[in-house]
Amino acid sequence: MQFNVPQFIEIKDKIIGPLTLRQFFYILIGAGVLAILWFFAELWIFLIIAIPVIAFCLLLAFYKFNGRPFIYFVGSLISYLLKPKLYLWKRKK
Repeated sequence: MQFNVPQFIEIKDKIIGPLTLRQFFYILIGAGVLAILWFFAELWIFLIIAIPVIAFCLLLAFYKFNGRPFIYFVGSLISYLLKPKLYLWKRKK
């Protein structure tokens, strides 16, 4: 008896064009933030804030840090910054 073994299980399905659903939502959220900012901010404020927002959303959608999606890195960074640090040994002078 032969069974079909699933192949390419680590590749996400392309739902919307060449984008996965997660990538599409990251870009959609970034576009929504920029659209809201466009209506409530002056042009120079919009341009200053838009560049980091676009960069962050593109990093979330496409960049892999150490082979893992960038959102895991952001979560680990936030977790590290918010948790209290425990020093087990300090050298005395």
